[in-house]
Amino acid sequence: MRMTTFQRRPVSAAILVLFAHAAAAQTTDTQPSPTPGAQIQQVTVTGLRSSIRSAEAIKRDAVQVVDSINAEDIGKFPDRAAGDALQRIAGVQVGRDRGETSQVIIRGLPDVVTTLNGMEYFTGNGRRLQYQDLPVQSIGGLDVYKTATPNQLEGGIAGGIDVRLRQPFDLKGLNVTGYVEDRRQKVSGSDATSTKNNPGAGFSASNRWNTSYGEIGALVDVAFNREHWGYPVQWVDRPDRVHSIDANGVGTRLGDGPLAPLTPGGRLGELPNVGGIYNAGDRDRGSIHGALQWKVNPTLEANVQYLGTGYRARSEVDYILAITTWTPRLTNVQLAPQGAYCDTPEGVVCPIQSAYAQAAQYGGPYDWDPYTATSTWGVKEHTTSHFLNLGLNYREGPWKASSNVGWTKSTFVNDTVIVDQQIPGASVGVYTYGADGHGGYNSVSTPTSPNALRDPRAFVLRGMVQNWGISKGEQVQWRGDVSYRLGDSFFSGIDAGLRLSNRLASFHGAEGHSDIAGAVRANPVDAFGPGFEALVPGLDRLGGPWLTPSRDFLIDQADTVRAFYGAAPGRVPDDPTRTFEQREGTNTVYLAARWKTKAGDVDLSGTVGGRYVHVARNLNGNSRIGDVVTPIAVNSTENNFLPSFAAVVGWRENLQSHLAVGKTITRPDFASLNPALSLIPPTVNAPGTGSSGNPNLRPTRSVNTDATLEYYFPKNGYAQIALFHRDIDGYLQNMESSEVINGQNYRVTRPQNSGKGTLRGAEFGIQKFFDFLAGPWSNFGAQFNYTWIDGDNQTPVSPTSTAYRTTALTNVAKKNYNFALLYEGNGITGRLTATHRGNFVEQIAEPRFFQDRIVKASTYVDLSVSYALNKNLSLQFDAINLTHEKYESYLGSEIRPRDIRYNPTTYGLGLRFSL
Repeated sequence: MRMTTFQRRPVSAAILVLFAHAAAAQTTDTQPSPTPGAQIQQVTVTGLRSSIRSAEAIKRDAVQVVDSINAEDIGKFPDRAAGDALQRIAGVQVGRDRGETSQVIIRGLPDVVTTLNGMEYFTGNGRRLQYQDLPVQSIGGLDVYKTATPNQLEGGIAGGIDVRLRQPFDLKGLNVTGYVEDRRQKVSGSDATSTKNNPGAGFSASNRWNTSYGEIGALVDVAFNREHWGYPVQWVDRPDRVHSIDANGVGTRLGDGPLAPLTPGGRLGELPNVGGIYNAGDRDRGSIHGALQWKVNPTLEANVQYLGTGYRARSEVDYILAITTWTPRLTNVQLAPQGAYCDTPEGVVCPIQSAYAQAAQYGGPYDWDPYTATSTWGVKEHTTSHFLNLGLNYREGPWKASSNVGWTKSTFVNDTVIVDQQIPGASVGVYTYGADGHGGYNSVSTPTSPNALRDPRAFVLRGMVQNWGISKGEQVQWRGDVSYRLGDSFFSGIDAGLRLSNRLASFHGAEGHSDIAGAVRANPVDAFGPGFEALVPGLDRLGGPWLTPSRDFLIDQADTVRAFYGAAPGRVPDDPTRTFEQREGTNTVYLAARWKTKAGDVDLSGTVGGRYVHVARNLNGNSRIGDVVTPIAVNSTENNFLPSFAAVVGWRENLQSHLAVGKTITRPDFASLNPALSLIPPTVNAPGTGSSGNPNLRPTRSVNTDATLEYYFPKNGYAQIALFHRDIDGYLQNMESSEVINGQNYRVTRPQNSGKGTLRGAEFGIQKFFDFLAGPWSNFGAQFNYTWIDGDNQTPVSPTSTAYRTTALTNVAKKNYNFALLYEGNGITGRLTATHRGNFVEQIAEPRFFQDRIVKASTYVDLSVSYALNKNLSLQFDAINLTHEKYESYLGSEIRPRDIRYNPTTYGLGLRFSL
């Protein structure tokens, strides 16, 4: 087992010496060297304890507020990707989608800047890394910075995450490690889904040599995993109409105008649409990472790092829906009891909890209410990302300097073909609120088919949609940093630096819509043959499996499908209204002074300084207002000065505080600045929707204040209390409006800056191995952290209004905690973790009745256990989401449910080796 030795000395000295494998973290750039003659205590720890101790050292030594996990610590989690590992850190929450971590949030805010070894990194044309693309195999550590110093990259009002890639000088001599594993995913909410194998493997080798040219080190690691995944979603959409319900449980649809019951004693009820999505697919992720280090002499070192990641996927989005809200007559209506949740801007309108929607024809042979259909999106996509960094580090006497040149290129490509099919004349027994608070179908039938969803003759073809898009991002960046140690005066050092960046982000693509010519709609099997239909596993609460177009047919025989609909083969021609290209040049300079002093027996040290950022942006695209499309070219500049102050207060040897005040910004994503309007016309599976960016968005600004009190136990462990406050201006929110475009009604969403907001909260954390206990109990340990967050924001009353109202900050959960029970001894390393995220508001004032959409609290429980068969080989067992936790949301009150998104439970068995 690898051993790590670190040096520890009293807090009253300037700093602690960091672990060798943490030397690349930005915190070391602002710290002076130990004073000569300081008392040094050697402490040697191994394995899980070693990695936790090194993370503690980073936290304790940094001038800013930071929490970390390191290489061995990451390896002990049941995690394949960086985002999964980050959720274990205090104050960090994550969003999960399709069985993966898709979003990382620090203290309730998603505005996080990501760097690789201090250099900006991103995926596609976004500003941030897609964490699921980065395997833990290549990571030496993850540092979550909750406050900023002048030398750190701007761009995240929530904080920053630096990914420290492995380097050959991290280890001594030859090191060869690797793993092979298999995982099996159990999909909840769909008993018909089969369980499949998900293999993964990784290999890493590094060595270092003393030569006549200096010491040279080399490292390479590769990783690959394949995943067959399923992610069912049952949804309850918003209502479009209101029904008058009489005493016999019969509902009559009302038209426009003032709402009132049609019969004495009648009540008003709203019946939302109920449906589901069976998401599934096959995805491959791979990476290759290489590093070279060359210590030319004691004062000069050069290094090269390359990271390449790739993602390939074939997936399906299988819809099922019944648009019951327009049904003219309902029977067997069960209304929710009258309560406060019935109060709406349009009067007292209570939710309909169940009803029978009898089929009613209102026009031609295919014009029926309820509109009942299935649909498939056949999706093929891939991502390739490359990162190359060339670094030079110089250190002599009081001087320290570094130069880094980085190049990043990332491309995301998506091709989708969608075919809809309808069941004419279907009657639906629907419920919107069941025993567990969510909806489903009791029956879907036609006069000739009691189980129409599984009858291939019950369907007719509707329209086809095809779209594609290519997102690209490329950046060249350079940063130079220099530090000078002044000595033992009040100002102990000066740090300065310059950063130059040129960034290109672009998107182009198109979408086309086709339908069958003529008055007769063909049966899918008659049109394409029996291989066109697929019986997908479906959702249990929607009646189980249903028939829908085959994903593989849509992907592999796309031109056959296009020809049937009269469309040309290949992709839809490039649509200039969806195209944008943005160039962004950034020039940054920072200057900071390190200081230290004493106030009696209290040691004080820190930094004070500022970062000046100049951005020049050129945006080219198309603006669409209504039906008018106009080319747009916007040139803009912005300047920001970001002052900051940070202090470390050493109350005594094992008790200290971090204090920080600073200004931060978050720039809008490039896609949010794109004025192009993307439209999805009304189809069988959704009303018309649209989304557009806003070239007039300004950066979100925040003044951040933080304070901590940290106690470090003898030998290992710490307890911490942290308070934080954010004064936010211009937080980005999506606003929805109704627009008529080409005669069609659309719900169009655009981002805009809100007014002023506040985020405030507190964290408590403690971690400790129980080495004070006797016998086997000393092998146990625990980690616990709890974060309480509160916040509010000024939200525009409407998308075009300059008036504001006070609302919640979206995506901010008030109560969050992480708990881990640890064990290391007798060849066994184990960790049982629980990650809790409380309720939070996902969307403000969703139409029609303008209730907030709220996501319910969730707790995910994971287990990781490894057993050392010998000194070179260990067996690893992982279990993810043991409690089958799921995402659930509702509108205003739980009696108006929205989504259930069933996250899978995954079990893995692996063999790891080390030579």
